[in-house]
Amino acid sequence: MNRAVFLDLNGTLANPVQVEKLDDLKPISGAIESVARLDKSGFLCPVVTVQSRISKEIFSLKEFSNWFKNFSEEAKNASAKLLGPYICPHREKENCECAKSKGTLYYKAAKEYSISLTDSFVIGDTQADILAASKIGAKACLVKTGWGHFESNINVAKKHNAYISENINQAVSWVLSNA
Repeated sequence: MNRAVFLDLNGTLANPVQVEKLDDLKPISGAIESVARLDKSGFLCPVVTVQSRISKEIFSLKEFSNWFKNFSEEAKNASAKLLGPYICPHREKENCECAKSKGTLYYKAAKEYSISLTDSFVIGDTQADILAASKIGAKACLVKTGWGHFESNINVAKKHNAYISENINQAVSWVLSNA
């Protein structure tokens, strides 16, 4: 079985969290290098992301998929392999089956790549990421980039014994020291 670090996209690997144009979504400083560290250590790195702007028709699934393909190529050129993306295109209030906290997208990645969820980690900037980790039995880490600095997200992280880090770089160091 493989180990993975499931990564959120907006607010964890790239900013800004809410984009009006995909061209505005850029890697957070050190994020690609952090993924390369995980890859070098033998972790798979599936990206699980909510892209509600698809359902809001700000951009299409095809446009997002093309953007992600370019982002992944940039990462690959830096020796960082990203899997996916595993996308929930819905608004939070839609209560869809692919909502992060239900774990469906994580289970899908685990099945496709023979991932042991209990030997894996989830890094993200929202309580949905923390709740997903709890649901699938993985260890959780909240990054304070993106939405992670809000007290509501920090409180959920504390309640679920998640590690709280300043950014993806610090989170990856924690993962590697706790793997």
